[in-house]
Order: sequence, then C-alpha cells, then structure tokens
Amino acid sequence: MLTRPWFFCYGFRIDTPGAVMVVLRSFVIALSAAMLLGAAEPSAAARAAFVRGESALARGRWDDAATAYREALADTPGYPSALNGLGSVLFRKGQVQEALTLFRDAAKADPGFKMAWFNLGYAARKTGDAATAAQAYERYTELEPGDADGFYGLGESYRQLGQKDKAIPAYQAYIAREQRKGEQVWVRKATEHLKAMGAEPLAVATAPASATPSAAPAAESVTSNPALAASRIRDGDALMKERRYREAAFAFLDASHADGGHVEALFKLGNALAVLGYYGQAVAQWERATALTKDAAIQQSAKENIDRARAKMVQAGVSPQAAGQAPGSGPVADTTRALARRAYEQGVQRIASKDFSGALTSLTQSIQLEPMLTVAFVARGSANIGLRRYAEAAADYQYALELEPGSASPLYGLAESFRAMGRTLEARDLYERYAASSSADVRPQLQEESRQKAARLR
Repeated sequence: MLTRPWFFCYGFRIDTPGAVMVVLRSFVIALSAAMLLGAAEPSAAARAAFVRGESALARGRWDDAATAYREALADTPGYPSALNGLGSVLFRKGQVQEALTLFRDAAKADPGFKMAWFNLGYAARKTGDAATAAQAYERYTELEPGDADGFYGLGESYRQLGQKDKAIPAYQAYIAREQRKGEQVWVRKATEHLKAMGAEPLAVATAPASATPSAAPAAESVTSNPALAASRIRDGDALMKERRYREAAFAFLDASHADGGHVEALFKLGNALAVLGYYGQAVAQWERATALTKDAAIQQSAKENIDRARAKMVQAGVSPQAAGQAPGSGPVADTTRALARRAYEQGVQRIASKDFSGALTSLTQSIQLEPMLTVAFVARGSANIGLRRYAEAAADYQYALELEPGSASPLYGLAESFRAMGRTLEARDLYERYAASSSADVRPQLQEESRQKAARLR
C-alpha cells in the first residue's frame, strides 16, 4: 500500500489563472485571416493595455479589466482581442446584449478568431437566438474541429431550432470527441437527446479522425515499466522540492507513461499541474488516480484537491464545466491559454517567412505559458532545424512524443534531426514509423517522402 505523505496536495498559487489544455492536432496552420482581411493591428500601447485587461479579468477584477480593454480599443479601434475581452467582462456583469455585440464585432474583425466565435455562440444562446448561435458554433467547429465543447453547443442550438438533421451529427461529433472523464454526464445527456431524435452515437470505429485524444494514453495501451516509473517519480519529487514545477510535471508524465496504472504518478502529475495553474488538467489526473485505487484516504485527498481546483477554475472564470455548466458554455477567458495560442500561431507564421530566430522566441514564449502544448514543441523543433540546431530540435520533438505518443508530426521532425546528426539507423526507423502512421496529423506527401528517405538510408 502506498504511504500517505505523497498525496497531500501542494499549495495552489492564488495568483495564477487556471488554463485547460487542449492539444491542437495540426502542425502547420494557415496564416491568420485577420492578416488577410485587414483586422486592426494593435499598437504597442494597445497590446500593453490588453495584457492588463487579461490579467485583471483572470483575477475577477472586472471593472479594472473593462477599463484596460477600453484603453486598448481607444488606441486601436477594432482590436479583436480587446473586443472579445470587453465582451467577456460585460457578459459576467449581466450585460448580455452588449457582450453579444462585442463578440460579433470581434469575429467580424478577425474571422479566424476562434474564441470570439465560441463566445458569440454562447451569448446568442443566452438571448434565445439559436440561429446566430448555430452559425457561430459552425464557424468555431470549422476552426477548432478537435474541441468537443463546440459540437455540444452546436447540437444544442440546432435542437432548439428543431433541425434534427443537423443536431444529430453535431451530438455524435461531440460524443466521439469527448474524452474527459469528468464530462461523461454530458455524454449521457447528448446520448439521451440522440435517442429522443431516433439516433444513436457513432460506433467508436467510425469516430472522426480529428477527434482530440486525451492528454495521457489509456493505461492498457502502455507497456508497463514499474522500475522506470519509480525512478521518474523520484526525479519529479526532487524537482518539486526545487520548485522546478514544469520539469517535475514532465517527470511525472514520464512515470505515468511508463506505468499507466500507477496511482502515485498520476496523483503527483495532478499536483504539479495544479501548482502551474493547469487546474483542468490536474483534475483529470486526480480523477484517473481515483478510478484506479480503492484506498479511501487517497480518494478523499483527491476529492479535496479536485474541489479546490474547481473552485479556482470558477474564480478565474476559465471553465464553465467547473460550475456545472454544459460543454459549449462560456464565455471563457482562458487568458493563459489564449496568449499561448497567439504566441504559437505567431511562431508558425515566422517559420513560414523563414524568420527562424523570431519563431524560436515566439514558440518558447508559448511553451512557457502552456508547457503541455504539444504542437508548440513540434513547431519549435522546426525552428531549431531552420537554425541548424539539430540536437535542440531533437529534444523538442522527443518532448512532443512524450506528451502525445500517438502523434505523427514529431516522428518526421525527429527523423530529420537524427539524419542531420548522422544517426542514420534511428532516422530510418522514424521515417518508416511516420510512413506507416495512421495518426490524424499525418500528411500523405510527407509519408511518401519518408518512404523514399528510409529507402535511401538502407
């Protein structure tokens, strides 16, 4: 039996907004529609005001946030992120119609602004405008096809409109994508709606390839290595004592991969994520640990941690589900996550323009903001390859594989790195693995190139 000390929770930082990680499935994204359609490019002063607004919003200081967002808009009218931020504040203050207008303006200013479309969908539902909500959720799910929440909102909107032919596939898409254990109550509700409309959830085998996997692989898919798990847990414990929380999270993640049923590894991974402010991810790990143990003390400690984390999430306004609301609810601030996404997208754009040094800076910022964002590590690996820093690139791709073992993009990048470093046998194996992969992020053109490169290395 595990001894008690390890499952006491580490202190939550009250100054850190929680962020729920969503793993993006695609590696290369298109240039922002805002760049193509001329959305307002914020000045340095507007950006600074916006950041102050995000910080205030994350701490529940709504009036300060509104003032900062208005400063940003006064300096740069039409600034999409500030419009969305101000809308989030007004929504929380009960000014739903005003918020609706701001979300609509933000989406119009930047048609690729995912959060604005999501928030527009929810605000429209609150006002009973299911038609607008459906249109907004349609756009959101186009931009973020792996996110389950958008499909639930879409299904609800079409059901309210009486459009069964559209509500059914939306609910089916939600169920196919929903992997979070704590959200299974909404899976049951979606299933009930489907049955009421004479339909059933899709079979697992026909679930869309774009479905986002859970952050950690299922225990049965992992080869058990208890000795490695124990070693990495010791590493994580030492790193936690040194307050190197991000590195500790990776150590505990390694341990959970080495032994998928290791309760201590999962519990401590939750602790590390919570200290970093990733409360949603922490809750998911504690719930997994709880499901794998019958130890009442551990279960009680996990419950206390989960309750505390959910309270922080509600306080920060970043997780509607933490307040018991259905998926697709909002608006969500997710300030840390949003800033990480922006930095990631900027990094990818800089790679496209061959500004590899600038890309490295942006992608490092993204990783610092959201240290479990797989695609940021993949993209930073590409930036490092562009700078001929092959060892650093390999390290980034290996981290990406630790975070998402089933993904394909890191395999190709790691193969390229190893080939450049003269590690031909390892490179050949990785090219062959990429060529044989059926992962959703695999690209047929690169598969053919991988086959050719593997053959040349024989």
